[in-house]
Amino acid sequence: MCYNRFELVWEDGVLSAKKAIPLIISAIVAFSAVSVSSACKTNEASELAAGSELRVLDGIEFDYDNMFFDDFSGGVDYDSWYIGKQAWGSSGDGNGGVIPENVNYTDDGVLVLSGNGDYYTAGDVRGVGSRKDGTLTGAAIISKFLTAPGRYEAKMKVLPRQGACTAMWTYAYDTATSGNHEIDIELPGGTKSGVITFENVLNTNYITLDGNQSQDVNLNEATNGNTIVLNDGKWHTFGFDWYTCEQGEDPALQGEDVTLGKVVYYVDGIVTAVSDLFVPYYQTRLWLGVWFPNNPGFMGSADFESDCMYVDWVKYTPFKNQPFVEFTPPLGTSQVADEREYPSAPVSTASVNKVSNGNFEYAAKGKTNSGWRIDRRVIDNKDLAAMRAQIVAEHPEYTAEQITEAVNEMRKEIQALPANEQCIVAEGIGYLDSCGLKVEKRGLINQTIDSVYEGFETELSLLVKGKGTVSLLFMGYGDDVVEEKTVEVDAENWEETVRSFTAPAGTKKIRIQFYTELTETLFADDVNIRIK
Repeated sequence: MCYNRFELVWEDGVLSAKKAIPLIISAIVAFSAVSVSSACKTNEASELAAGSELRVLDGIEFDYDNMFFDDFSGGVDYDSWYIGKQAWGSSGDGNGGVIPENVNYTDDGVLVLSGNGDYYTAGDVRGVGSRKDGTLTGAAIISKFLTAPGRYEAKMKVLPRQGACTAMWTYAYDTATSGNHEIDIELPGGTKSGVITFENVLNTNYITLDGNQSQDVNLNEATNGNTIVLNDGKWHTFGFDWYTCEQGEDPALQGEDVTLGKVVYYVDGIVTAVSDLFVPYYQTRLWLGVWFPNNPGFMGSADFESDCMYVDWVKYTPFKNQPFVEFTPPLGTSQVADEREYPSAPVSTASVNKVSNGNFEYAAKGKTNSGWRIDRRVIDNKDLAAMRAQIVAEHPEYTAEQITEAVNEMRKEIQALPANEQCIVAEGIGYLDSCGLKVEKRGLINQTIDSVYEGFETELSLLVKGKGTVSLLFMGYGDDVVEEKTVEVDAENWEETVRSFTAPAGTKKIRIQFYTELTETLFADDVNIRIK
């Protein structure tokens, strides 16, 4: 456990923070006109716990005169926000950072922060981290205004896939002391249990990198059984109340006592976690964004093409009478976008296709890391019977021994076929001779979509022709199949197929797959799965 220690002393009527020996650093601690003793020592603090309704602590008042609110109706305000253009995390095969090209807004005032996963193949953007091909690139905005203790709120829709971290956080790093003051809301949660899920949210606050309290909260437990899944496509209000001094606490111990203050985290007005250790006390900046951790154990693997985080509005309301160390977190010009890189016009948004590279156009670009996994089905007794019938029909003169020998030769030929000759993605075989998919001779191709839960309304649409099976597997954890829905295709010409399904109980993900029998050939294009 490591944290920076300060002693706070009165000097000429001003409370100052001084770094304990061996380093001496002065800082001014800001206060309102009300004395510290009246703010922090009068009554006992109100008790808050996970599952309770959000309320402000006793004796704390909001400073509405200095409240900040932005609904992004005019885009990203250059005077209020930086746009991130930087990467963090380990070197090597890391991420592509956060880039201004992934920051947009709609004409009805919604901030759109895009994230491109491992299966991004469009190539329209480049990363600023160790990944340069546009994969694992996210987006972030950072407040130009400084913030301190108060209530932080944002109405958001999270990026609904694993591998991308949807986050709202404050961050102030003091290079002189190696002090990291940070409060995080991060999704999906589950890193503590090893099961990454949007049924959890991760709440963490730091004083230094080694001094933090991290709470991986299961929302079903925190809300007393009122199950919430935070990637359900609905708006949710996330936030935290940051107190540096509760009633009954001595602010002179700030920096000396790691139990001073409190952070109250919440979703939709319900408290999810309360932290009373390692509460930051430096003035800071507010960040909102989506980024890609380099460790899949933290947020899962980014097994998708592109998806979005949406922010309807953000609000910061300072608290009165809460002490903090004045500090200006540095941001180099190389880490943020210049004004010409800000979005200049709104974009239109549609529901995102959860199938990566469903139009198969990656084949025209020579890409292979598309999200589709090519395999083949094992030859079974049904296939052997079909082979035997085919040989008998073609060679009625064969003896039983000759038929068996011919069946064995046919089986060997099929088993020797490379999987990419049973499942072919290429130009000229799709709709209107575009790139498309061809499956034959017991070929099998599939793709898994994570973080789909019970009750999610799923719409499958695609173009198909030929003969074969389209299968949608609703799955639990691992490879357990909860339920399978199939669409049998038998069409001479291209036709559109649309089906709607409701994810049954126990669903955690879905897998779409295409397969054929020995004598069948199936074509597909423009494959879409959308969560309504």
